[in-house]
Amino acid sequence: MVQILFWLLRIVPTIINAYSSLLVIYALMTWLPNAMTSPLGQFIARLVEPYLNVFRRLIPSFGMVSFSVLFAILFLRLVDYGAQVVLIFLIRLLV
Repeated sequence: MVQILFWLLRIVPTIINAYSSLLVIYALMTWLPNAMTSPLGQFIARLVEPYLNVFRRLIPSFGMVSFSVLFAILFLRLVDYGAQVVLIFLIRLLV
């Protein structure tokens, strides 16, 4: 059981960092003309849009600027920190 928790302690931050990188790439692609219509842009949009739509509903955009990506990454970082705290607590309970 402890080995599974150690594995989760390693893999959860890796997954969150990878998804955060996708969010940054998506944000940069919105500034480039025709990047969103490419196959890679459409694939990244399919992965990122459902998560970003939650923040777009909660956080209004200011003119042409949307801060939804910033808040989405911030929320992912909070989830990452919380998951690490919980996993470390569980490891200490079991050892």
